[in-house]
Amino acid sequence: MGALAAVLGKGIGAVNGVFGDFLAQSGNGLAITLGFRTADGTAVATDRAALTRHFGTAGVDVAIYLHGLCCDEQVWQLYRMPGVPTMPEALQQAQGWTPVYVRYNSGRHIADNGEALADALDRLVANWPVPVRRIALIGHSMGGLVARSAAHHALEANRAWPDRVTHLVCLGSPHHGAPLEKFGHVATTLLGALDITRPVAVAINARSVGIKDLRHGALRRDDWQSRHPDEHADDTRQPVRVLPKARHHYVGALLGATAESLPSWLIGDGLVRAPSATGHHADDRRRVPFAPGDGVMLPGLHHLKLVNHPAVAAHLLRWLA
Repeated sequence: MGALAAVLGKGIGAVNGVFGDFLAQSGNGLAITLGFRTADGTAVATDRAALTRHFGTAGVDVAIYLHGLCCDEQVWQLYRMPGVPTMPEALQQAQGWTPVYVRYNSGRHIADNGEALADALDRLVANWPVPVRRIALIGHSMGGLVARSAAHHALEANRAWPDRVTHLVCLGSPHHGAPLEKFGHVATTLLGALDITRPVAVAINARSVGIKDLRHGALRRDDWQSRHPDEHADDTRQPVRVLPKARHHYVGALLGATAESLPSWLIGDGLVRAPSATGHHADDRRRVPFAPGDGVMLPGLHHLKLVNHPAVAAHLLRWLA
């Protein structure tokens, strides 16, 4: 039954990634509500009794793990080797970071998930079994964008938890968009221009607003609130606020053996190109504030390998020490 539940869980995560906005708007029971989980997928409420029951031996340092599009918390178990701890387990064993996993509907707008996470972290910190000293936000792919969005919303609302965040880590996050979504928008625009191909464009456009947010990496409500996501290709993002006491880190991957190889230059890790993963941008307001030495690109890896690779764990252990 455990294996069946895991398979069904992955399917629900994928369905939410593609159609999650529709599921949420229609009140469908398959729609995921953002919440915290243990490593085995057990849902954990944010009252003190529940947190104490599931994290009774919790430490004062809490690592929050956010999955990417179409995934759930089980993604952090991928590529684990027998007898070798996963990356969250390694951080807990070596430095005492208690892992808390977030499951969310990745088909909703990133800003909606960011606001929900900001609220949930307020409750988590208030009811944690011991006083929280440090928080690390660690997001893979879209998860890194949700973490940055949550930080912006929390700072705008003058919440207390951002003062405890010492590290925000983005693993393969498309800070300035992903090529596949940009291609999808161009393709549907072209297909929609002709009567004979318009039904195909309509079908492709049924993809979720969460996916469409990945066209440029929209993190705020006003990035899209007054615009239809199918009708504009321009980058209309507004600047986001940055956690004042946190170091910001990135780890990106490259399919090729070097950054100069053709696969690395064309598609980066297969889903995210290097300039997007590293946060570089010609507009200073949109550049992600990664300091020199606080980010790294790893050759010979693909996008999903970033969730559980010894080289990634080594960098996090050094940064979070």
